[in-house]
Amino acid sequence: MITGFADTLLLWWLGIPLAVLWGLLAAVCNFIPYVGFVIGLIPPALLALLDHGWQTMLLVIVVYILLNSLLTSLIAPHYIGDAVNMSVPLEVIAVVFWGWVLGPLGAILSIPITSLLKVLLIDSDPRAQWAAALIGSSHRHRR
Repeated sequence: MITGFADTLLLWWLGIPLAVLWGLLAAVCNFIPYVGFVIGLIPPALLALLDHGWQTMLLVIVVYILLNSLLTSLIAPHYIGDAVNMSVPLEVIAVVFWGWVLGPLGAILSIPITSLLKVLLIDSDPRAQWAAALIGSSHRHRR
């Protein structure tokens, strides 16, 4: 939400139409790993191009990249931590696999699907702690 708010302020300051809508889209798309940022960037960048020219579009792209990189690499990990208990390589593999199996919707839902499977197949079985260690899960079973 912080990223969406920062993007909204930037777009409003630049006079891009529907700044609140694009900020909301940026906030929602930040939950989509790896491709969400691009999905949230395209509409305001195109509007900046059409409304103000290529210089403003370039400014929107550069500041979006800077804001999103800063906020998602410094602030988000501090507050969110390892919420899904999956390693980055597993997340990438999940996006590619579910994108291949289910198409674009699979890529969007890849982390929730993989998290569900992890909870059902690995976290619920104490004998599967070796698999939890392989996928980067720090979940420990309590007895």
